[in-house]
Amino acid sequence: MYSDKLINLIFPNMVNDLDYYEKKYPKRKKNYILRFAPSPTGFLHTGSLYTALINYKMAKDNDGIFYLRIEDTDTKRTVEGSTDTLKEQLSYFGIEYDNDPTYGPYFQSQRRDIYNAGLAYLLKKGLAYPCFLSESEIDDIRSYQEKNNLRTGIYKEFAKYRDISEEEAIKRIQNNESFVIRLKSKGNFNNKFKFKDELRGELLLPENDFDIVIYKQDKLPTYHFAHAIDDHFMGTTHVIRGEEWLTSAPIHVELFNALGFELPKYLHLDSIMKLDNGNKRKLSKRKDPEASVSYLIELGYPKEAIINYLLCLANSNYEEYFLKSKNNNIEDFRLSTDKMSKNGSLFDIAKLNSISKETIYFMPVNNLVKEISRWSFNNNKSLYDLIQSNIEMFKQIMSIGLNNENPRKEYERFEQIYDKIKFFYNSEYDRMLCEMPYSTDIVNKVCEEFIKIPFNVPEDEWLSNVKSLSQALGFAKNKKEKENLGLEYMFGDFMKIIRIKLCKSENSPSIYEILNILGLEEVKRRLKNV
Repeated sequence: MYSDKLINLIFPNMVNDLDYYEKKYPKRKKNYILRFAPSPTGFLHTGSLYTALINYKMAKDNDGIFYLRIEDTDTKRTVEGSTDTLKEQLSYFGIEYDNDPTYGPYFQSQRRDIYNAGLAYLLKKGLAYPCFLSESEIDDIRSYQEKNNLRTGIYKEFAKYRDISEEEAIKRIQNNESFVIRLKSKGNFNNKFKFKDELRGELLLPENDFDIVIYKQDKLPTYHFAHAIDDHFMGTTHVIRGEEWLTSAPIHVELFNALGFELPKYLHLDSIMKLDNGNKRKLSKRKDPEASVSYLIELGYPKEAIINYLLCLANSNYEEYFLKSKNNNIEDFRLSTDKMSKNGSLFDIAKLNSISKETIYFMPVNNLVKEISRWSFNNNKSLYDLIQSNIEMFKQIMSIGLNNENPRKEYERFEQIYDKIKFFYNSEYDRMLCEMPYSTDIVNKVCEEFIKIPFNVPEDEWLSNVKSLSQALGFAKNKKEKENLGLEYMFGDFMKIIRIKLCKSENSPSIYEILNILGLEEVKRRLKNV
């Protein structure tokens, strides 16, 4: 145990002790208080969005609180401006946080006084100590451990300053020797303790016996220590995080116990995985572009599609709910730990594409047009200019097939829209090329007669008239009639001619709807065009 003399030397400006903060931060009155606590390191990882979404949803499902904490004590990894980007992206996905100022500040770099009070508490209790090991000494220890097949780290006999006297510690500090503060672990690695995970059930984990660093040379706490202080005083009841943190659970349990804090409930999510040559591995920001949320946004996946897909990964029954509901409202779905994977959720682009198609189809057309406009403004100027040239026509285009019994779901992402709809616009149509695989005579004959059929009538009436014309011009109804009568072309060829003339493509949405969007004068122009 260390006295105030040493503590005041390390923290000369400390005013308040741990008891002060116990009184300052009142106990919250909610049973579910969850948080997303990222480091501002550059971009929002898809796995981080997944974690944030699940925390947010679990809080909302249980009338709880969800807050955002920025863990910026690792100054070497902090990227300037990334916090603002992170907040913007969370807002973009509808993940709103409630940062009650009563429990702030929410940047760890602004909470030094609170951490120092916690560190002083541990020093007074003899549960922490100043350590003066140099980098070269630590390297030597690691080399020895590796050479002798020992666990690497500072523990037991390798903790040289574990029992340093107060007098020696004071002398070294006064001599300006570099130091850190380490937890004085009471654990025994050979002993196991019971740990309750809300997803995995009761686990047996080895006790922590590492004297981990809890206060760095830069006078900031490490993540392990800071998160324990913050989760306690911010009232966190449930910590939902990635499975990679499960190995740190023994450290965190010991820290909470040492500080005399109640342990929150923990749930360790399975990592999002990727198939690589038939083997599963974690989605990697170095290897996989889809690991960046920004990349998915740039490709034009609607934010709703990304949310829907991540919820499919989170709960095995979400897809059924989503397809049945035929909307993108996640509020009525309740996340369940019983439906969460324990074997690694596989990120599958094909599945994302499928979910995205449905998502786009379910979007009300006005919302869809608004989203496409916003996306194209940042990512596809050509599409944006077309939209702005005639917004009402673009709404009509995006409404094609919506009321059909078996609608054609055209788009997986916004990036695909421009090439598929540009033919509607005269400026684009006139620049397009497409080979006509039929003779000029047959094309002219079809077009001259087709233009006489009115299309401002119900679709079934129009289609009946088109089929009759096709037969009158010598096109077979089907393959069997073609063979029996020795005809050269079928109804499909008839429609192909019209499609190429109107769209300069062999593939298009409903011809009937195209005609009504283009209008009679433009239809005439295109059919007469050589």
